[in-house]
Amino acid sequence: MHIANTRRSLTGSNEGASTLEMALLLPVLLVVVFGLVEFGYNLFARTTVEKAAQLGARSAVTGERFAEGTRLALVRSKARQLTEALTGGDPNSTAITVQVRSYPGGNTSGAAVENDAGAPCDVVEVQVDYRYAPLTPIVGALLPAEIGVTGKERMINEPWAACK
Repeated sequence: MHIANTRRSLTGSNEGASTLEMALLLPVLLVVVFGLVEFGYNLFARTTVEKAAQLGARSAVTGERFAEGTRLALVRSKARQLTEALTGGDPNSTAITVQVRSYPGGNTSGAAVENDAGAPCDVVEVQVDYRYAPLTPIVGALLPAEIGVTGKERMINEPWAACK
C-alpha cells in the first residue's frame, strides 16, 4: 500500500507544472511584447519624421517670409514643430536635425545649394533626421545604441515672383 501511494504521488501530481510553464514562456512573451513596443515606436518615429519633412517643404514652397529673409528659419521651425513629440517637447533637442537645400532651376541632378529654400520655381528639399535610443530593456540590448530615422521631401516652389 505504501508503494502505491508513493507512485501515485510521483506521477499524478500537477503541482509546480504551471510555475515551470510560466518560467519557460515568460521570457519569450516579454521579448515579443517589448519587440512590439519597439517596433511601434520606430514606426511612430518614421511617420512623424516623414510628416515633419512634408510640413517643412510645404512651408518652403509658398514663399512666405521671402522678402523678410527669414524663410529658412520658418521652414526649419515648421519641420521641428511636429518632432517635439519625439523629443519630449524640447524644441532645441540635438536628436533632431533639419536640413534645407534647393536645386536651382528645378534641376535635381545638379548640385544642391545647402541651407537655402530656393527661389520661385526651384526645387526645395527638406530632410529631417532623428536619432533615438531604443526604449525597451530586453529588445533594446539587441539593437544598436542609436537608431537613425530620416524623412525627406522635395517640392517645387510656387512662382510667387517671376521664375528664372
